[in-house]
Amino acid sequence: MKASLDATASSRAALASAAQADVREAIGFLGRDLLSVVEDSQWPTLVVDGRRFVQFARFLRDVRGYQLLVSLTAVDCLPSEPRFQVVYHLAAITLTAAPRPGTAETGEAQAVRRLRVKVPVSDRQPVADSVVGVYPAANWLEREVYDLFGIEFSGHPDLRRIVMPDGCTGHPLRKDHPLGYERVAFSADAARIHGGKPRAVD
Repeated sequence: MKASLDATASSRAALASAAQADVREAIGFLGRDLLSVVEDSQWPTLVVDGRRFVQFARFLRDVRGYQLLVSLTAVDCLPSEPRFQVVYHLAAITLTAAPRPGTAETGEAQAVRRLRVKVPVSDRQPVADSVVGVYPAANWLEREVYDLFGIEFSGHPDLRRIVMPDGCTGHPLRKDHPLGYERVAFSADAARIHGGKPRAVD
């Protein structure tokens, strides 16, 4: 049991060290285009100038081993400017030797390094560069961000709505998008509220 705990602590220390190395490499690669860093052993966060992001994503994939785009989303920071942040969660998965519990044998275990990258996007020109050429899975995720936040992705092969219907106006995850809701009917006003709702016609 102690050997297993020691191995777990050792693997955590190795991951934390690798995460620090990733941050150092990012600083060296980006220079002034790295706007800020939040160091964390679980999810280090880098805020990167969008003009260098595609090049940086290729560096992360090819040099640092971040082969997996886990997710891609956005945040509306209204009333701040830049208003939006496009957020990328990346993972580097490596196999390491690890003891098998209850035996003297060793086997393979996965070690996962995680990295969060944020790219600020202005409200005046809500456009980011597409990373579909680096991470093909970004295709559908960029379409979702475009649909729900109205952020366009330059170079995307097929940028169109993916969640909302084609005739929909606006982008529902923007903070200034009008709220739609249905009034709750209580016993005192149920007849009036239900009477004003559209009904299907046979």
